[in-house]
Amino acid sequence: MLPACGFVAPSGTAPTGSETTASSTNAPPDIDLNDPDLLARLGSPPFEDTSWKRAVGGVTLLGATDSADPAELELIAGALDEVPAALAELALPRNLIRIGSVGGGEAIGKAVAFTKGPDIYLVDRTFVPNGDSTTRMELTRALLHELAHVAQYRSLEDGYVEAALLGQVDQVDPAAGSALVRSFAAAIGWIDQNEDPLEASWFLPSSIGASSDYARTGAGEDMAEAVSMVVLGRSNWIPPSHTRWVEQWLGTGATALARGKPWAPAGSREVISTDPLYDEAALTGMALRFDHVEPLYFNLPDDVAPHQQLAVEIQQRLLERRLSGVLARTEDARLPRYAGLFTRTDGVNLWVELWDFRDATGFQAADPILTYVVLW
Repeated sequence: MLPACGFVAPSGTAPTGSETTASSTNAPPDIDLNDPDLLARLGSPPFEDTSWKRAVGGVTLLGATDSADPAELELIAGALDEVPAALAELALPRNLIRIGSVGGGEAIGKAVAFTKGPDIYLVDRTFVPNGDSTTRMELTRALLHELAHVAQYRSLEDGYVEAALLGQVDQVDPAAGSALVRSFAAAIGWIDQNEDPLEASWFLPSSIGASSDYARTGAGEDMAEAVSMVVLGRSNWIPPSHTRWVEQWLGTGATALARGKPWAPAGSREVISTDPLYDEAALTGMALRFDHVEPLYFNLPDDVAPHQQLAVEIQQRLLERRLSGVLARTEDARLPRYAGLFTRTDGVNLWVELWDFRDATGFQAADPILTYVVLW
């Protein structure tokens, strides 16, 4: 396991992030969002349709499917190992819950998940989307996003909880009642257009950037996306204000939060390719030592530095993230290519290749491609 990573639930009561004074004698004097009775009254009773139960990566996983799938358990454990302790200690999900098909859920890459109160639900499409499998990093991104939503729920303001208990709130919505969301919104420039303090109608001026296209749907989603992007090592892809807020909230710098993760220049796009964009022959013997060989492709902007400088920067960024390795020039008359193996202390390896199609002679000119093959 990487230093400062892995999902470890500390003892004690999760912080609510609220300083609101109770305003009703009918509400409990001390609001504890770990209290099962209180959670049930807020619409989040314990999940009861449980067929099996497992401890995975320090979290309780409940299953409503027929049986626990060892491959799924391995994937979930691997993704949880990518969660920094700084986030794990603040989110504190009550349970992960494996259920079948549902109509809703947030699609984060191939993974489909959603939160309900302090619980995170993973559905069938996460594990068998269109006959293909979700990768460790894809599931990591989904879990990071949902963990941010759980943290939002954990920071519901006391006054909002009291109003919900008194029936003044139809459905508990962290985007409206979370002190954490309002802190993020104020820092970024989101505007609540609803005058009702128990509801929210978030608006982001077009002059202010969001963490992703999906993030523009609301302040709560923008915060969740910002957290996932920073921890995935893509802080340079999002507005600096978002990165600063995440760093301040978690009390950790972006480089430390992204420890062990791939790096790609600002302006890059994650892409999918049915054909391997890496030297399969070079991995033939190495891949036999691992159960999972999962490529991750980034299309780089055309204006990135020349390949000689870019290769040096990629290597330096990975070294900063506690990955050990060298990215070296590969002989290829068709185009500039670089390759190298980078290792982590937990046994996960990244095979890295850079192909610069801008200077290609054997291919049609195109943007550079940076590939990471995650081996674990």
